[in-house]
Amino acid sequence: MERKRFLAVVMTVMMVISMIPSMVFAAAPSGELGGKLKIKGLAAVGVALSADYAKVTPEEVTDEDFTFSWSRQTGEKELTQVGTEKTYTITQDDLGCRLVLDLTPVDGSGLTGTLTAKTLEVAATEEEAKAEDTQQAETADGTENAQLEETADNAEGSQDSENQDTDRTEDVQQDAGNEQEDGSQNTEGQPEETTEGTDDSQMKIYTEDQLQVDENGNVQTDGSEKDQKTYEAIATVEDSEDQICDFGTVKSDLEDVEAQYVQITNTGNESLNFQEISPEHFMVQDITEPLSAGESVSVWIQPREGLEPGEYDDMITYRTEEGIEVSFEAKIAVEGEDDSSDDEDLKPSDEPSAEPTETPDDSEAPSAGDNADASLEAQSLDVNTGSLNFSDIEENYTQANETLSVTVTNTGDGTVTLKIPKSDYFEVMNEDGSEAVSGIQIAKGDSLMFMVQPKTGLTKGDYSDTLIFESEEDSEVAAQVTAEVSVKEAEQEQITAVQADPESFSYDDLKEGYDTPEATTITLTNTGNTTVSLMQPYAEYFDIGELSASVLEPGDSAAFTAVPVTGLKVGNYLDSIQIAQTSSEGQEDVLTTIKASATVSEVKKIYKLSVTPEELNFGKAKEGYSEAPEAQKVTVTNEGNTNVTLNAPSGKNFKIGKLSATELAPGESCTFKIRPKEGLKAGSYTESVVIDNEQQISAEVKVQFTVKATRKAKIADPADNKITGISSDGYTTQSKITFTAVGAGMDNESPGKGDVRYVPYNWKVINTNSWSSAPYTAAFGITKAGTYTLTVTFDRQKYNGSEWENTGEQDTKQVNFSITQAQTVTATPTPQPNGASAKTAVKTGDTTNITPFVIILAIAAGCIVGVVVYKRRKK
Repeated sequence: MERKRFLAVVMTVMMVISMIPSMVFAAAPSGELGGKLKIKGLAAVGVALSADYAKVTPEEVTDEDFTFSWSRQTGEKELTQVGTEKTYTITQDDLGCRLVLDLTPVDGSGLTGTLTAKTLEVAATEEEAKAEDTQQAETADGTENAQLEETADNAEGSQDSENQDTDRTEDVQQDAGNEQEDGSQNTEGQPEETTEGTDDSQMKIYTEDQLQVDENGNVQTDGSEKDQKTYEAIATVEDSEDQICDFGTVKSDLEDVEAQYVQITNTGNESLNFQEISPEHFMVQDITEPLSAGESVSVWIQPREGLEPGEYDDMITYRTEEGIEVSFEAKIAVEGEDDSSDDEDLKPSDEPSAEPTETPDDSEAPSAGDNADASLEAQSLDVNTGSLNFSDIEENYTQANETLSVTVTNTGDGTVTLKIPKSDYFEVMNEDGSEAVSGIQIAKGDSLMFMVQPKTGLTKGDYSDTLIFESEEDSEVAAQVTAEVSVKEAEQEQITAVQADPESFSYDDLKEGYDTPEATTITLTNTGNTTVSLMQPYAEYFDIGELSASVLEPGDSAAFTAVPVTGLKVGNYLDSIQIAQTSSEGQEDVLTTIKASATVSEVKKIYKLSVTPEELNFGKAKEGYSEAPEAQKVTVTNEGNTNVTLNAPSGKNFKIGKLSATELAPGESCTFKIRPKEGLKAGSYTESVVIDNEQQISAEVKVQFTVKATRKAKIADPADNKITGISSDGYTTQSKITFTAVGAGMDNESPGKGDVRYVPYNWKVINTNSWSSAPYTAAFGITKAGTYTLTVTFDRQKYNGSEWENTGEQDTKQVNFSITQAQTVTATPTPQPNGASAKTAVKTGDTTNITPFVIILAIAAGCIVGVVVYKRRKK
């Protein structure tokens, strides 16, 4: 090969090598990831999804720059990875879930940070997905929608109409889903905030946690939403799926109808205050106490007494002061009493009917003038007894000594003309003793009483006769009663005599205020030959017991008791207890007399009081208790024999209730209540509550109560709030600045009620950024030199016993730091003619060191110059 050809090849190779940086290295994107990542494709089963980098910075990133992670969001934050390819086809398992795409730069790509995007809930078909996208788009701001549609219309002309519609819908979906309360739009994992008058190019924000997105795709920030108050309640009827209190069918008497119960439950998050109610046909229990959230109360319901026969179906409604109504249904059927009677059941009976007889209206009772038509109506008679048994009568009696009564009742439907029965042995008389005659009319439901006695002149023997009271209109309508009497042979001589045992008794050792002594039993014996009917004895100073028998046959005995009456004062008492009977003439015959005496002497007065219980222990309570323990009752009893007047007791650390009575007779009692006072400090309290009286005697009850010291709340000092991680040496425009906010009291792992801590809420350098949860760490970079201030705001929180709550107070901490311009490697500038200033070369984003290529280019240029010179000299 000739020398000049060799040189030409060498120069060509060097020139090609020198052009490599401009063709290859300058095209690779690098730097921090930002902007907004989108997912291309509808969220529907069967659709293939891919990444859309249209709004991602730096520009010109491609699928080759990232590793892919597709995940299915199955809960609030639960993610399950479903793919790692560049595209993902939605499956049936994804229905109803959201899909999340996470992009991480490949090693050596020159890119830093991550990108995240999320779809709406996966629909079953593309039509449903488009409808959901349209709905999301309609909720977005009108102005922003117009901008989004304009952007979609300017898409590449190579895309068909379907892709244009899909991309437009997805832009609206993503922008609507990422809309925040302050108007900014974020890509998950890379928040980008805009503040009026702020140069966005100066600062890029890095966060440790991804933003929380709700089910509608809206970005949620800490404190963006507060719980709303809800007032709700439901009624549940015990043992009823239909929620109906059904009392069934009952008689008109509602006293025995048992109450039913309904449970009222507060299903809201605020307390409910119920108003009083009074339904028309039912009685219900009022809810007098506030019903807290989640609590239930059981109330009774019962039909009102006196409901008329009929069916009642009411809607019972409880109303609250908050405007809530809780209703349930109550129903009952009330039957009237059956006032019809069956003629077949109207038969004579020995005893009066226990069932009440309904008296018909006077307007329905036929008058005497209607008697002609009485035969057309059902007639019935009844008597109150089936038999009349007279006492035995001795022969030769001049007049029966006993008269018995019988009542005849018209139980039929019309007036009855009564036919009086005739008898050979008995006389039937009117109630006034006059002779009863037939033809007496008894109106429907009326009764007549007749007196019956044996006729005079009956000889020795037993007599029985059936007395038939019948209707003159219908002889088959009748009521009958059997009368019986025995006539005995007369005795020749009658001796009436009763002997008492003992014939006298006395109580000589009674003391004033005595308890009732043991009673004396007196036995009476019939020592005559005739039957005696004794009268109940009585006395002025003695309580006389009932006779064990009032009729004594000859030789029979009876007994009674006698004891001094209670409360006799000091003195001597004498009584004559007469034992007597009523003679045939109606006079009182004294058969014997018993002497009874009692002596009451004065006793020494005794004053004595007792209390029950003698000791009360109210247990323990924590200092600062809101309610004192429930009061306990003490009973004071007068155990002496004299009346006492009590003085009101008092206490130092205990509240003493009012005595139920101050005047106590011997054996009487009164009560009062004791409970600890409110607001007692920590310590043990023991007292003797004394109950005394005007007679200088007393009784006491020992009371005890313990107040335990309460736990002292841990109050964090806001001075302990701090910011760590900021270097005092400063940073450059290429530095990544990481810091951590530490709130005072955040290390309180076992909080108690009243504890206070501080929690980092947000931070600001140029823009304000919030934390949603720990760790409270953030990173950022600033590309413009200068001095800056980092400000962190801390929320003051107080523990309520179950959770931490914001108090509304805040504390801020600040730290200053400086940013200097980072050094860059540049070529030596060529002096400009006429003193012109050098211009900075256009930056391509490629950080490759081009010095070796410049040297190679210079060598190649030198070789060319050498060849040219060589040729000229040779010529």
